[in-house]
Amino acid sequence: MSSEARALVDPLLWAARALGQSTDLEPRLAVLAGAAAALTGGVSHIHLAAEDGSTLHAAAASPAPGDDGSRDVPVDAADGIAVSFRDRREVVSGEVEHESVVLGQASAGALAVHLPLVLERQSQSPDVEGVLTVVTSERPDAPVLDALRAVAVLAAVAAQQSRLEATLGERSDWLDRLAHTDPLTGLANRRTLDRVLELELARAARQGSQLCVALFGVESQDDLSRSHGAGAADDVLRRVAAVLAETVRLVDTVARYGRAEFVVVAPGSTGLAMANRAAAAIARLDPTDSGQPVSVSVGVASFPVHGTTSEELLTAAERALDGARQQGAPIAAAD
Repeated sequence: MSSEARALVDPLLWAARALGQSTDLEPRLAVLAGAAAALTGGVSHIHLAAEDGSTLHAAAASPAPGDDGSRDVPVDAADGIAVSFRDRREVVSGEVEHESVVLGQASAGALAVHLPLVLERQSQSPDVEGVLTVVTSERPDAPVLDALRAVAVLAAVAAQQSRLEATLGERSDWLDRLAHTDPLTGLANRRTLDRVLELELARAARQGSQLCVALFGVESQDDLSRSHGAGAADDVLRRVAAVLAETVRLVDTVARYGRAEFVVVAPGSTGLAMANRAAAAIARLDPTDSGQPVSVSVGVASFPVHGTTSEELLTAAERALDGARQQGAPIAAAD
């Protein structure tokens, strides 16, 4: 292979390998900017479009960031980077006789070549991810320009891969939250409660400490649903859930347990005090549209006194809740 061919192939090999050597966008683009600089012996920059489409952010530079070309550029600016992005075409600045667009960001005696990062798609309009800029002392010949175009395509691929990875990550987080939270209240669901309770029981047994389980039952839900509809009853549940989430400690876990029940898992011996504090806060909520006060009954059980397994503790808390309702008391502890 001739030295001229090698000078083109080696930077392209670096650029292609960059896509597989890292999962992070920044090091990928740094290698690609370096490849563009090596092809021309000049300085290169890569700008990517912001999510809101208003700005082209300086994402990578070679040999080093900090010169005039590494600044952010508004998409609507009269700038070769912005023009290349908007028009999806190659723009050369610094040569009055060759180009109608003279932008002046290249230094005296140098050219700035702007290549849009475009991905062509079948049956879809091309996606423009940003712009590759090379500042060099002379206009690149046809083989070098073709190699720069290849680098621009690889940069577009890298940018799109990063966006897709971010989207997949967000989707995964959303699905994970969906699998572990109650859709009505945003609290932990029964599946998460079971897992947390098992972990907290194991920790309490290991450390020889206590663990409290408080079961909150929201009263008059059936009556409210019949008189004002399920939406009104759901609104009360959301309000109660919000108070519980705000009242408990950071180490406590609040979960929806049944149709109108919530459980608080509280490490330590302060479960009864927490239950009293939360019940009082709920009692201060504004009445429903029918004028009915929002109230709860609470049953409290603790490890190891009332049970050593999650099933035993929850059953003890249910018995205590039934006892509170029968006695007309807001809170009852398990026997």
